[in-house]
Amino acid sequence: MGKSFAVIALALLSGTLFVATPVSAVPAPPSGATRTSPWNSDSTELEADSRIIYGRLPNGLRYAIRRNERPENQVLVRLAFEFGSAAEADDEQGLAHFIEHMAFNGSTNVPEGEMVRILERLGLSFGADTNASTGFVRTQYKLDLPKADPALIERALFLMRETASEVTFDPDAVDRERGVVIAEMRDRENFGFQRNRAASELLYPDSYFSTRYPIGKLEVLQSASADKMKALYRKYYVPDRARLVIVGPVDPKAVEREIIRKFSSWQGSGAALGKIDRCGFDNDRPAKAAFFNHPEVNEALNIEQIVADKKRADTFERALLDLKMGMAAAIVSDRISRKSRNKDIPLLSSGLSFAAGFCDQHARIGMTISGKDGSWDTVLPIVEQMVRQAVEHGFSEPEISEQIKRYDAAFDNAVKSEPTSVSSSFANELTNLDEDIVTSADYRLLLWKQLRPFMTKQAISQEFANWYGRLDRPRIFLSSKKADAATPEALLAAFAESRKQPVAAPAERTALEWGYSDFGPRGAVAEDERIADLDIRTIRFANNVRLNIKRTDFEKDRVRWTLRIDGGKLSMPHSDQPLGMFMDSAFASGGLGKYDIDDLRVVLAGTTASPGFLSAPTYFGGAGAVVAKDLERQMQLLTAYVTDPGYRENAVRLFRRPLPEFYAKLDATPGSALALGQARIMNGDDPRFVLPPLEALLSADFDKLKAAIGGQLKSGGIEIGLVGDVDEAQAIDIVARTFGALPERSGKAFDFGDAKMSSFTSTYGTHSLYHRGEANQLSWRRVWSTTDDSDFREEQTMSLLADIARIRLIDELREGLGATYGAGAGSDMSDVYPGRGTFTISTSGDPKDLEKIETAVDKVVAELLAGPVASDLFERARKPTLESYADWKKRNATWMDIVDEAQSAPDRLQRFRISEQQYRAITPQQVWAAAKRYLDPAKSYTFRVLPKGVAAK
Repeated sequence: MGKSFAVIALALLSGTLFVATPVSAVPAPPSGATRTSPWNSDSTELEADSRIIYGRLPNGLRYAIRRNERPENQVLVRLAFEFGSAAEADDEQGLAHFIEHMAFNGSTNVPEGEMVRILERLGLSFGADTNASTGFVRTQYKLDLPKADPALIERALFLMRETASEVTFDPDAVDRERGVVIAEMRDRENFGFQRNRAASELLYPDSYFSTRYPIGKLEVLQSASADKMKALYRKYYVPDRARLVIVGPVDPKAVEREIIRKFSSWQGSGAALGKIDRCGFDNDRPAKAAFFNHPEVNEALNIEQIVADKKRADTFERALLDLKMGMAAAIVSDRISRKSRNKDIPLLSSGLSFAAGFCDQHARIGMTISGKDGSWDTVLPIVEQMVRQAVEHGFSEPEISEQIKRYDAAFDNAVKSEPTSVSSSFANELTNLDEDIVTSADYRLLLWKQLRPFMTKQAISQEFANWYGRLDRPRIFLSSKKADAATPEALLAAFAESRKQPVAAPAERTALEWGYSDFGPRGAVAEDERIADLDIRTIRFANNVRLNIKRTDFEKDRVRWTLRIDGGKLSMPHSDQPLGMFMDSAFASGGLGKYDIDDLRVVLAGTTASPGFLSAPTYFGGAGAVVAKDLERQMQLLTAYVTDPGYRENAVRLFRRPLPEFYAKLDATPGSALALGQARIMNGDDPRFVLPPLEALLSADFDKLKAAIGGQLKSGGIEIGLVGDVDEAQAIDIVARTFGALPERSGKAFDFGDAKMSSFTSTYGTHSLYHRGEANQLSWRRVWSTTDDSDFREEQTMSLLADIARIRLIDELREGLGATYGAGAGSDMSDVYPGRGTFTISTSGDPKDLEKIETAVDKVVAELLAGPVASDLFERARKPTLESYADWKKRNATWMDIVDEAQSAPDRLQRFRISEQQYRAITPQQVWAAAKRYLDPAKSYTFRVLPKGVAAK
C-alpha cells in the first residue's frame, strides 16, 4: 500500500515533499525605508507572492506595493489601522466608527467639508460606504484613483497622511457629524441587526462579538466629547498599528519615495498596545438555547458548539484541513439540497459553519437552518440527521471525485486568469490580512497538486467526523415570528431527540456522462462581416442564428457570453406576466430532459459552465462568463435548455415554497414598502411593473410556461454575444455545432405590437405609505416622469443632472442638517418602453425629521431650476464619469453592452463611438434646460414611508 496517510502528511508538512518555486529578486528600498519579509511569513513555510514589495519606515508604518495592470489606469490606495470597536471601553462604544467619520471633517491642512470636495475634484465619487469602514478590529480608508498620475497619487497620500495624525476634532464639527452617525445607527439597527445581536449574546457571550458592535451605543454617541475622541485617536492611530497598501500600474520605487516623504514625520506614542482581538470561551460549556421573537424576522436556527483547538497559522497543515472540510461541507450541502428538492419539506436553506483556530484557541462547529414559519421542529432534525449521517457513514468515492474535479478546475483557472485579475482583489486581500500570507495562483496550484493525493474518501470522512462528531452540547438560537414558537427547553429537547434517531447510509450515486453534444449537422455560415472601427465580427448562420464576437485581452482566459431569444415577458399576454417571475426562478432549476438540476451540476463539475435562463422584457436567455476551454460546454448547455428543458415538478415546488413568507414581509422594512407602494401608485395594476398577487404566482406551473414560451424557444430569433479571450474560428465552429445546427429560426424582429406602450398614472402629489419596521425609520422618495433613452444626449444630460443633485443632497441633508446617513439621485430612461423614464431623489431618516428633509430637498430642486449650477459643482459632478472613460473601453463588460445585440440594434454602436466626446460637450446650461424640462414640482410623486401608527403630517 506504500506509505500511510499519516507518514506522507508528516513528510509533506515538514517540507520534504515540497518543491518551491523560484523567488524573483526584490529591489532594494529607497533611503528612509527598510525592506521586510512578506506579512506573516515568519509563521509559515508557505511561499509568498514575490511580486509584492513589502517595506517599513523607521516609525513602524508597514506598506505593501503591488504593480498590476487591470484596470489599466486605476490605482487603489488603502490605509488600515489595527483598531476597531474591540478596543473600546464601555464609555467609548461607537467612537472608533465616529472617528472614521471625523477623518472627512477637518484636519490640520484640510478644512472641514473640503476633503470630500477634493476627492470629487480628483475624480473620485464619494458615497456613504465608499471611502471608509470600521469593524471589530480594523478601520480602513479607501481611495480608488481613476488614473496612475504621479500628481494624483501624491494628493491621495497627502490625504491619507492627514487622516493618519492630523484630524482636528473641532467640537462644532463633531456635533454636526453626530447626527449623521446616529442616522447610520438608526438605518442599520433593524430587526435583522437585533436578531444577530441576540444570537451573538448566546453564542459568544462576554466577547467583543457580542459586546462591542462597531455602530456603538446611542448614549455614547449622543454625549461623547471631541476631546474623548481625540484621545482615543491619538492612542490608536499610530504608525506601528497602520498598514498602507497601494496596487495598480505604478512605479513602485516612485511610490516608495512618496510614502517616505509623506509618512516619515509621523510619530506615535511609543506605547505597546498589543492585540485587541483577544477572546476566549469555555470549551466545556453546557448546552444552552435562546429564542428571539419579532413579527418580521425569518424562522431560522443557529446551532453551534465551541471546542478546543489551537492557533492556526497559514501553513500546509491548515491548508490540508481547510481543503478537507471545504469538500465535506460542499458534499453535505449537496445532499441536503437533493433532499429538499425531492421531498415536500419546509426547509428553505441550510449550511455548515466551521472555523478552526477561532480566537487562536478554539474551533467553531455548527450549522444554520432556515425554514418556513412554524417549521423549526421539522427542519432541525432533518439537517441534524443529515449532518450526522456524514459523521457516521462518511462520503462516497463519486462524491469525492466530483469535488476534486471542481478544485482542479478552480486552481487551474486561477493561474490562467491571474495576469488580468483586477487590482481590487489584491488590495482587499492585503488590507484585510489577519494571520494569512498572500501567495500567487501558480503557487496555490502547486500546493494543491501536492495536497491532492491526500483528498481521499477515508481522509475527508475522518476529518469531518473528528469535528462534527463532537457536536453534542450545542448552543441553539431560534428566531421566529411566532411569540410562542418554542422555549429554550423545547429547543434542547428537540436536538437531543433527533440525536437518538438512527441514520442510514446514503444511497450510492452512479457516475454520469455528458449527454448533449450532438444537435445535428453543423450549421453553415451565411454571412461573415466585421465592423472595422470596433473590430466586432458578426456572423449569421444559414438558420438565421446571429453571432457577434469581440476579442480582447482584458481578462485572461475568460469569455463573457450572452444569449438573446426574441420574445421575453412582452411576448406574453398581460395576464401571463407572472410567468416571467416563475421562469426566472424555476426554468433552469427544472433541469434538462436527461438530468435533474442536481445531476446536471454533477456532470458539469470541473467546468465553469452553468445553467441560467431568465426572461427579460424583450428576450429570453441569459449571460455569464466561462474560461475559454469551457465555451463549448456552455453553448451545448444553453442549446440543451432551448431544445430539451426538463420542466420538472420539483422546481415548481421549490419556487412556491418560500412565497408566503416573502409576501408576508413586503412591508416589513421602509425600503420594501416603498418599492411595492411606488410601483402600484405610479403604474396602477399594470402587471408588467407591479408585483402580482400571491395567488397568481402560486398558480404558475410548467404547463402554462410551456404554452407561453414554447413557440419562441422553438423558432424565435437568436443572437449570441461573445467578448473576451476568445478564438474567433473556434467560437464560430462551436456555435455552428450547437445553435447553428438547430432548425431555421425567425430572421425578422419580433412584433410586439402595443405591448411596449405604457404610461404612468396622473396621481401626482404626496403619498403616505407604511411599514412595520422600526418606529424611528423613514424612507422618502420623490419621482418625476421623464422619457425614454432614444435621445442619447438627453440620457447623458439627465445622468449628469442626477450626479449634481446627489452632491447637493449630501451637502444639505448629511453634512448640513445631519438628518440622514445618505442620499441619492438617479435617472432611469427606458430602452424598451417608448416615452418611459424617471428621475428620482431618495433618502432616509427619522420620521421626526420629515419636515427638515423635505425642506432641504425642495431647496436643492429649486436651485436646479433657478439657473445653471456653479462651475465647481458642475466639474465635481462630472469628473468621476470623465475619469472613468480612461478604462471604459478596456473592460469586457463595456463591450458586451453593445456586442450582445450588435446586429439587431446597430444604432447602439454609434452611441458607443460618441459617448465620451458627447458627454464632455454637455454644458451647465444644457443641464439646467433638462431640469426645467422635467422637474416640474407640480408633476412629481412624493412617497413618505412611515412606521405604522405614525400619522403623516
